[in-house]
Amino acid sequence: MINEQEILSCIEHTLISDAKVIKQAEDQLYEYQKQPGFTTFLLNVVANEDIPMNIRLSSAIYMKNKIQRSWNTTKYTEGIKPEEQENIKQLLIPNLIKFSENSHLRPHITEAIRGILNADHQWNLTPAVKELLTSGKPEYLYPGLLLVFEVCIVHRWDMSDNREVIDEFILEVFPIIEGITSELVNQSDYRSNELLYLVLKSFKYGCLNNLPKYFLDVDKLNAWIHLHLYICQKPLPAEVLELDPNDRSLDRRVKVNKWGFGNLTRFLYRYSRTTKVITKEFVNYVFSNIVPNILQEYFKFIESWSNKSLWLGEASLYYLVQFLEKCMITNDLYPLVEPHLNVVIQHLVFPCLCANEQSVELLEDDPEEYTRRYFDLNKDGSMADFASSDFVFMLGTVRPEKLNDVLMFINDVFTNFSQHQNNIEWVYKQEGAMRMISTLFGLFQNPQDLEGIFSHYIVNFLTQTEHKFLIARALENIASYTNSINDMATLSKLFELTYSHFLNSDVLPIQVEAADALKSLVVSNPNIHSHISAQVPGIMEKLLKLSKEFEIDILSEVMEAFVENFADELTPFAKDLAVNLADQFLNVGRSIIESNNGAYSTGDQDQESQAAALLATMTTMVMSMNKVSLIEQFSPVVKFIIVHAQISFITEIVDLMDSMALSSKALYNQFVPEIWEMFHDVMDSFQTYALDYFESYLVFFETVVLQGFPQDQTYVEPFLSLLDVKLESEIDYDVEGVMNLLTCFALSMKETAFFEKAMTRAMDEELALDNKQVIKMVLAYLFVKPVETLQVLEKSGITLEILKRWFDIKFTSVFALKLQILAIMSILKLQELPSSISGFMKEFSNKLVTSVEQLPVAIRNREAINKGEELSGGVDGTDLLEPQEEDEYLEEYEDDLKETVLDEVNAFQEVSLFLSGLQNENPQRYQDIISSMNDDKKESLQVILEFVANN
Repeated sequence: MINEQEILSCIEHTLISDAKVIKQAEDQLYEYQKQPGFTTFLLNVVANEDIPMNIRLSSAIYMKNKIQRSWNTTKYTEGIKPEEQENIKQLLIPNLIKFSENSHLRPHITEAIRGILNADHQWNLTPAVKELLTSGKPEYLYPGLLLVFEVCIVHRWDMSDNREVIDEFILEVFPIIEGITSELVNQSDYRSNELLYLVLKSFKYGCLNNLPKYFLDVDKLNAWIHLHLYICQKPLPAEVLELDPNDRSLDRRVKVNKWGFGNLTRFLYRYSRTTKVITKEFVNYVFSNIVPNILQEYFKFIESWSNKSLWLGEASLYYLVQFLEKCMITNDLYPLVEPHLNVVIQHLVFPCLCANEQSVELLEDDPEEYTRRYFDLNKDGSMADFASSDFVFMLGTVRPEKLNDVLMFINDVFTNFSQHQNNIEWVYKQEGAMRMISTLFGLFQNPQDLEGIFSHYIVNFLTQTEHKFLIARALENIASYTNSINDMATLSKLFELTYSHFLNSDVLPIQVEAADALKSLVVSNPNIHSHISAQVPGIMEKLLKLSKEFEIDILSEVMEAFVENFADELTPFAKDLAVNLADQFLNVGRSIIESNNGAYSTGDQDQESQAAALLATMTTMVMSMNKVSLIEQFSPVVKFIIVHAQISFITEIVDLMDSMALSSKALYNQFVPEIWEMFHDVMDSFQTYALDYFESYLVFFETVVLQGFPQDQTYVEPFLSLLDVKLESEIDYDVEGVMNLLTCFALSMKETAFFEKAMTRAMDEELALDNKQVIKMVLAYLFVKPVETLQVLEKSGITLEILKRWFDIKFTSVFALKLQILAIMSILKLQELPSSISGFMKEFSNKLVTSVEQLPVAIRNREAINKGEELSGGVDGTDLLEPQEEDEYLEEYEDDLKETVLDEVNAFQEVSLFLSGLQNENPQRYQDIISSMNDDKKESLQVILEFVANN
């Protein structure tokens, strides 16, 4: 028997503000929860109205957590016994009925029910739901619909071959719900709409993820479509319309309207294409009978909304526009909307993009929120203007023949402004026109045709001072235009106005968008760099100040662009700039940690985006400002991230560490102590959390192996210990990463570490490692220690298998071809060839010549990629590569980005020296090599040797 008083006492003690007492109580409760009857007792406490509410609420939370954690657990001491499970099921529904109006207890009871449904699909709630919904008692409707919602949300992802439970439930329950909703839709009170909200959400989860059998009865389907359309057009009561526009969206009646539109949009997206269960006949029925009816009503809604006789919330407009966009981009549906496109654009899409009284008020009251709402590209949400921008972009992309109509409309809005400058509605329209045209910038084949917009309209918006939102939007237009501006007068004027707004405006969105516009002007118009270079330090100073005051990643991107384009101009200020960036990152980093109680969390997206952008700017600085060392300034940032295990920044911090290590090597021809301390911290992190992120560190590890270890071997042993551990991984890309590092290690240190163990993993068929990576490691080992490498292969009995894999591979990168050439020569230099390979003279000889033949093409392709040119193929490099060949080369291209000892090797000269030396020292071997070649290879070799002799 459980000690009920002790359990109650423990629950009470968890509510005391004393951490020690709470910990003791929680430890005791952990032991009590192992006893049979614990969960039932908690449920009884929840139901006992004589017990204080705080204890009942705490009990409800413990009860819910226990059910979710232990309903089907395999731990005998943790699990809830079957007999108690049945008792809990019988108690939960009466408790839900009893406390359905209690906003404190109800959520935990419904979550407990959901926990059981997730764990036990045999729990059939259909009889209970039907009893509640058909009881005739109004107070039973809410708990009944809550149960419907829980069943639907639990089964929302059931696939077509596993929908028996939810299909049967829908077939029995939804006809009852239809009768209930026919009464609810005619009510305007809050409670009726709360019930209707549950119905719509249940419909979404039950019917709009996978096709329910219920929809096979098209009469039922049409009844639900008409229900949704009725909800969409239903006017909101006066009490809702009297609310502030920002508060209306919180009202259940507005949310019901939102999900009326939302469900119809989801329906179209889900059932507009065939699958193994959605037949062509069903899609045709939807396109021929349902969508036309919806569109007919939607066009009426647009007219009513446009003349302000119907109010629709942001989310409702969002889904309405999305529905129309789907019709517009779907070829079979396009004829239904094409005659109405101008109406849709001018009376729905365009007004959603225009400024309005609320947006201007937001700018005045909260410039920071205004900036995030209207200019942050990372901002997500069901906003009408977001959907409208997408509509315009997709129209220009999918229906380019309509672009001229859109442009004429935009031009009319711009040109008519001069006659209506005192009409605020026309002022608002200028924002809509600018948002439309900026969405289309990237779609014009001749972007110079757009320059007139900047000279005639954008400049005017920038020079007026009355409407700040127009200045911000005009600057955003400049920022969105990524092409060069040919007319120098226009370009100069735009830069002058943008620069002035950036330095002098005290309006946040104007400052931010001016910064972004400066970036675009600088990146797209290199010809102005010499004219503005003197202003760059001042711009960077203002950017740093602004980014400290406002967290948005646009500003860090702007700083990065200026560093890339004005590295020389900023070099004198590099250290001060680096200190500011590092301090700013550390402040943001501490804030992230503190806000999450010292544990990693993705809670604050804005701060994380800003921090990542700052790290990217630091990396750009280190790489671009190659005349100054920034290692000392950025080392604290690296240490902070590694010590505090900020794993969300691993990609950025590895890039920064790699650039710092390469900078140290370039400036000092060695790794300075800060780099080795950084590496030490990384090695320490692999003792705690970093093992799972090994792959992320590979780029940095390559640099350390290739550039650092040849001069300082202090950390070689712990590094090899790490590789030894990861070599045992069951993850293919981890083992491949180790082999890549062992390849680098062999080349830089002339050592063959873990070869036998590595080859054991290479032959593991379950790992299915990349053959090229395995063979490159073997080649590196053959190059530096051919005898020992061949001995290991012989001992392991895999020589023939490795040779077969090698001969089947075609390498295309400069690195791999050089490595292959050097490995073959290393083998053929041996005084005695092992019997296992002596019979492959022909293969070695031909592979050697073929590699030398392919090397010039590989070198040209490496240069072509660096210049952004097309890749070439064929022996003479005159043919273009086939797509598959290009993909194969690009897969290997990363090898050519490494700085290795092979970079200084002249493979052509090495082959010439090798053959001439062999001819003198081992004429028989030389003769064996030459005689094993066919005539084509002999001729190619002769050409190569003559070329080397003459150059």
